[in-house]
Amino acid sequence: MLRKILNLFSRNRSENSSEIQDLTIKPSETSNSYSASGFGDVVDGLQFSPTFLLRTPCEILRANGLCVANEAEIPAYLREQQHGIWLPKLKSEHSLCDMSDVGASDAYGANREDYVKFVCSIKDIYSSSGSIFERVARIDTFKDKYPELKYIESKLLSYYDSYDSIIDILMFNIYFSFEDLVNLHYKDEGYLKQIFGINTRIEKSLLSSGYMVAEDVICLTKVQLMELDGVGNKSADKILEKIAEVKSSVSLNISIT
Repeated sequence: MLRKILNLFSRNRSENSSEIQDLTIKPSETSNSYSASGFGDVVDGLQFSPTFLLRTPCEILRANGLCVANEAEIPAYLREQQHGIWLPKLKSEHSLCDMSDVGASDAYGANREDYVKFVCSIKDIYSSSGSIFERVARIDTFKDKYPELKYIESKLLSYYDSYDSIIDILMFNIYFSFEDLVNLHYKDEGYLKQIFGINTRIEKSLLSSGYMVAEDVICLTKVQLMELDGVGNKSADKILEKIAEVKSSVSLNISIT
């Protein structure tokens, strides 16, 4: 591969040996692009490569592979370096690299088109209208419709290994909503800290006393809370405030005892 690159550019150099050229690929001082000097017969404009991460906005991800003739044509929304980079685009007959995989990413080794389709689709669905249950159902429907994309989900779950589902990855990293959290995990174990904003000591005290899920905790009085290890007057009041918030956030289709 290296020999092919050297041969390609040395040919360009020899054909123009009578001229003084700046044979470099260098970063622009004003944008997130690299320009190729002295390789006009090899390079055909610039091509965009986004940052393939879940947090990257969908409009950026969907711009993957976009080509422009020069820096002046780069759209304003694609100029921030945090979202991607513009690289010299080799003419098809000189292309040496495979741009089909995501490279360094939270889904290393995935196909670029697959990544964009899966990630943007589930993010679009999750941020759409409807209850959290309706949106989760729509995401499940999408995954069932495109089983060939499920490997992207597996890679994301492996990367964000502290989460058990793609929904939790989205909820805690992209679109946090307390209402969504409460409604989806009101009866699930493992979410007391996130729902009530408590520390590990209080969480352990609740669990050891048999209060495993949010549904159990909202029944507690201030006296009962203060009987727990690590809970004083102020922390009990804060938990009671959260209990009130939980009760007001829980959907009507979830019964509160």
